[in-house]
Amino acid sequence: MTSIHTLNRIIADAASAPSAHNTQPWSPRMIGDGAAVELRVARKRTLPASDPTGRDTLLGLGAWLEAFSVSAAAHRVDFDIELLPALADPEAIVHARSDDPVLRIQLRQGRESTGDGTGDGTGDGTEGGTPNVRTTDADGHDGSTDAPGSRLAPAGAASPASSGGPDSDRHLLASRKTVRSGLDPAKGLVLELANALPAWLRVVPVDADDLRHFSALGTADTVREPGVARELAHWLRLHPSHPRYDVDGLNDRVLGVPAVASRFASAFTRNRRLREAAVRVVTPVGELWRRALLEVPVSAAGEDAPAAATAFALVADTKLLDIGSGAEVTRVLNSPLGLPPERVLEAGQALMRLWLLATARGAAFAPASEIIDSSLAQGELRYRLGLARRDVPLFVTRVGVPRDPNPPRAPRR
Repeated sequence: MTSIHTLNRIIADAASAPSAHNTQPWSPRMIGDGAAVELRVARKRTLPASDPTGRDTLLGLGAWLEAFSVSAAAHRVDFDIELLPALADPEAIVHARSDDPVLRIQLRQGRESTGDGTGDGTGDGTEGGTPNVRTTDADGHDGSTDAPGSRLAPAGAASPASSGGPDSDRHLLASRKTVRSGLDPAKGLVLELANALPAWLRVVPVDADDLRHFSALGTADTVREPGVARELAHWLRLHPSHPRYDVDGLNDRVLGVPAVASRFASAFTRNRRLREAAVRVVTPVGELWRRALLEVPVSAAGEDAPAAATAFALVADTKLLDIGSGAEVTRVLNSPLGLPPERVLEAGQALMRLWLLATARGAAFAPASEIIDSSLAQGELRYRLGLARRDVPLFVTRVGVPRDPNPPRAPRR
């Protein structure tokens, strides 16, 4: 049986996963002296105003699961996954009001490495076995399939991010970089990332000028909503005196806010009355900014040079998924997510693999989730990229080599 010490190391590694606003929405709990791990959505760690579909939460949970898989492979720990009904429950995913687990990781009995994950000297250095994935619906019915080809493809189902094997991949977790600015082009990287995805996911290059416009429109369109503005202010930690500065959220170092500006603005994030005053100012400004940006014409889809791309959108093609037929397809496509929730979870795993692959190439991501969060910005993105009705954009980011080789890292709790 896997030792508690090893399992704690794996869970600690998994906590390095990215999440929107650095909310870290995961809450893993050991079951039965380490025989299993149940994953829940942590209370007060979702974004119901800016992420009402739960997309960002599901992507974050998927990234956590992939990081868990990478560390488990390095420690030669095998496991099976059971997806639970709460994964499709908005009360759990969007509002975090349910204490029900969204998935269960059942550890298999077998060998594990010792120490720092470099092995016990008895193995061949290969990854652990491919996990079995089982889904359980609200009525208790279940079914199982083996990855690859399952509805979820964790751990051993994907190519490793580096050529150094599981131990090297684990070290990439600690090296993964997120930046807000200061990226130099990484020629050909977007094309390389595009080749590392399952067939139903694809990378679509985004022009740099288009990205700036969509990002500005997404920001203006979202902050004009008082609930979104309050939510953003709640997760800002703009001065080291903030009690959660080294725990979670977006701090001034990560955002690159100058010291003078951060000292001035920090009062508006910590004092409720000042925050409400700021919201009353920001929301009408956001509306005016949005109206101005809507006057900027957007060209229809054209031919861009993918090799020169410095940004991309991660897009799901539902035509390549088995999501039923007739009314069932319509129901899924018209749902807030536009995809089954387990597929968004899987996309989060794939996204984490792309991030680690970029890390292995010395590159970093600069996410622009505001583009997907805004229906207006997402609509213009879809038009510009020529996306079809059954294409679902999930994530947008710039990618490149950071000018600062050691950019500030987001804190972890």
